[in-house]
Amino acid sequence: MLGWFEKSFNRLRGRFGSALQSDAEFIESAYREILGRNADLDGLNHYLRLLKDGLGRTSVLLSLVTSDEYRRRLAHPVSPLPNLRVQRPDSYRAALDKSNGQTIQTFCGSSAEDFDWLETQIIANGYYEQPGVWVLGVDADKRIIAEMIATLTPHRPIELGCAAGAVIARLEELGVRAEGVEISAMALARAPSHVRDRIHQGDLLSLELPQAYDLVFGLDIFEHLNPNRLDKYLEKIAAISTPEAVVFCNIPAFGEDEIFGTVFPLYIEGWADDAAAGRPFRQMHVDELGYPLHGHLTWADARWWRSRFQSHGFHREVEIERAFHRKYDAYMRKRAPARQSYFIFSRNLPPQRAAAIIAKVGSERSEIS
Repeated sequence: MLGWFEKSFNRLRGRFGSALQSDAEFIESAYREILGRNADLDGLNHYLRLLKDGLGRTSVLLSLVTSDEYRRRLAHPVSPLPNLRVQRPDSYRAALDKSNGQTIQTFCGSSAEDFDWLETQIIANGYYEQPGVWVLGVDADKRIIAEMIATLTPHRPIELGCAAGAVIARLEELGVRAEGVEISAMALARAPSHVRDRIHQGDLLSLELPQAYDLVFGLDIFEHLNPNRLDKYLEKIAAISTPEAVVFCNIPAFGEDEIFGTVFPLYIEGWADDAAAGRPFRQMHVDELGYPLHGHLTWADARWWRSRFQSHGFHREVEIERAFHRKYDAYMRKRAPARQSYFIFSRNLPPQRAAAIIAKVGSERSEIS
């Protein structure tokens, strides 16, 4: 592997490593050369921060070539995804990214059938089995999220879209025994043996779960749901949760929010109009093959997300959210800014339990302190 690394590094340095190449360009080049894909936003920002802090470019390459994703790519090569843009060229168009002035590609979903078509393509072509779509291991931000979930003092929690069960495993270390739901066989196969038997494989809508849960949480999962069926998922969440249950959602919600501010800006022309009309965005940012970035099917502003949960009887626990933001925002802004965009809902959380959670957030020592 070291010989391959040296050869790859020299090739990268010769082709892309000039002083004229920016750090972002270098990272993108390294991802394409080593992992065979474009850099995801979290990975790009992670390495940009490390380079800014003085890490050398050689260390970035070494990190990528020793990653689990690279090992999986060598051991289990996957078929390349077909290009969706050539199948429906009229559905794709160029747009201006207002946050950086660059031209990007978008898919225009003008009807419910358009979203159904995209979902079918994502599933049929094995998009979620591709390397790099999921980060399966326990990283720093998952440890913090697990800490937050544990602070909500659940007795019977379940995670939707739990991937390989990283958060479930970390919760067990914190004394919380959780279950999970996951559709990807690849992710489930990589789950630790001591949590795999608590992960229910399949689509939430078709599963018969064994009990009612007092905490339902989903991290970067709701945006993957087809907006045409989101209400059915929220109905199912209500059906599997106890009356006093808490629902924790980490969602890339765009625009201004009363609690967490603006984490993701409205960076495509027309999104503000969709938000004002109370609908999900009709233009989706896509990759070079025409797949929505990260497989996200629902792009919407914070008010729209809140309204969908409220329509199913879930109201927002704003004081609990504020307590978490006071404790974790400084860390998240530096290490995991996307994690600041979260909601905490309940249908009938007793005021005394809410007060106890807020006190616990403020009094317990954190892993980040």
